Amino acid sequence: MKIAVIGGTGLIGSRVVEILNARGHEAVPHSTSTGVDLLTGKSLAEALATRPSSST
Repeated sequence: MKIAVIGGTGLIGSRVVEILNARGHEAVPHSTSTGVDLLTGKSLAEALATRPSSST
């Protein structure tokens, strides 16, 4: 299952991404550092549709 993890580049979120990936899911980390802003919605639709080019 593909899962978008908002805050996935932070201390806790990166661990969540690691655990989900280890359990066979496709966890995709997103945050303001990857261009996603939940307050404004900036890049949210694109983030949910595609995998970001940067790695964790």
